[in-house]
Amino acid sequence: MRILIVDDNPDSRIILRKTLESDGYTVIDASNGAEALKVARELLPDMIISDILMPVMDGFQLCRECKSDERLRDIPFIFYSAAYTDKKDEEFGLSMGAERFILKPMNPFCFLEIIENILKEYEKETVPRVNIAGGKDEGVFLREYNERLIMQLEKKVADLEESNKALSRSEGELKDLFESFVRTMVNALDAKSRWTRGHSERVAAYSEQIAAEIGLDGKEIKNLRLAALLHDIGKIGLRDYLLDKESPLTDEEFEAAKKHAVLGAEILEDIKQLKHITPSIRHHHERIDGKGYPDGLKGDEINLYARILHVADSFDSMTADRPYRRAPGVKYAVSEFRKHAGRQFEPRLVKAFLRVLSRKYHVTDIDKAVRSGGRKD
Repeated sequence: MRILIVDDNPDSRIILRKTLESDGYTVIDASNGAEALKVARELLPDMIISDILMPVMDGFQLCRECKSDERLRDIPFIFYSAAYTDKKDEEFGLSMGAERFILKPMNPFCFLEIIENILKEYEKETVPRVNIAGGKDEGVFLREYNERLIMQLEKKVADLEESNKALSRSEGELKDLFESFVRTMVNALDAKSRWTRGHSERVAAYSEQIAAEIGLDGKEIKNLRLAALLHDIGKIGLRDYLLDKESPLTDEEFEAAKKHAVLGAEILEDIKQLKHITPSIRHHHERIDGKGYPDGLKGDEINLYARILHVADSFDSMTADRPYRRAPGVKYAVSEFRKHAGRQFEPRLVKAFLRVLSRKYHVTDIDKAVRSGGRKD
């Protein structure tokens, strides 16, 4: 199905596009209402999702035009905007024939469920296709529209003034906002499956310990932590059964699951604040001997953050339960690191991490672990 998204903010369009495409939808986009109206008349999309406050033609006017057009009136129209919280704004949008009024931001899974349900209802033809907007007197509509437009402008000015005050008070608030965005992304991944819950935080902690052990500075450790928190974000695009299957994946299923590294990099690549860590996201499953994925890189072709992530990620995988097996444990993990150093893992990073582990567990316990094998909680 083809969905037309309308938003003058290119970053918002990118995020919405990635979300919808991850669920199999074909996405068309436009930067304002006038452009969207032209596209809608040419391509007749299955749904229109529109922001409200935009140049040339805003979302309210776009909805009005679509619901007044015989060819477009039956296309479900969704308002998706951060601009309003007033119930009257929602009522005004719905009065013109829009199906839903959704406030940004929304958990991507909830958002996709809403979109899927609306399209299913339309497919079953159980939703009344009433052109409410077309039934309004033109003068009434214009008066109400002008009132809403004035409110939009007043709110936009107030928002800008508040933003300027916030910027003058502290750049720390912007930092908090960005960290909140990252946390939201990680929480969305944690919510996808109980088996992914906490994994990113643990990998971040292990990565920081390795980085400190090899002498990386504070800025590098901060960037590495960010990469670690988001290293598995591509799993948002995987089918749930691949994460929850209680038996080992088939070869075909494993190939599908491996795509999460590439998908994660693609999700983040257009966010300029994260551009510097996308190679680490893509390559955290590469091996020193070139037998990893997705690109078969080897040795120093793999960036340092990705090499550290591979060690940390592997350790958590070997010390955490999975739906198809209990965790082999620390003993097993240590023996695997020593066995595969120089092939799968960079020896320098393995030695550094074993030093970290030797302080967390008694050295004699780790030595016994290597000799005896088995599980150590």
